[in-house]
Amino acid sequence: MQENYNRNINQTELQEIINCKNVCLVDVREEIEFHNFNIGGINIPSHLINEQLYLLESYDVLIIGCSNGTISHILTRVFRKKLPKKNILHLDKGIY
Repeated sequence: MQENYNRNINQTELQEIINCKNVCLVDVREEIEFHNFNIGGINIPSHLINEQLYLLESYDVLIIGCSNGTISHILTRVFRKKLPKKNILHLDKGIY
């Protein structure tokens, strides 16, 4: 996968990227939202990011998503600061 550290991706691109090696979808919605509907990945609610960063150590590429793209857009910047060596992408328009 080509590195692109500051990029939004759409649902079509997600389907192309998600099955690549060392790629993880990080769903930042609350746990109840994730359990009610999800498209896979790891659920790390925004208030647990610091405590659960260790879950992402083995991945090279992280795709950050939420319900509509607003919170994940903000949190994508947080992840980029906390994990500067990772390729971090934002799922535009959220998880649906």
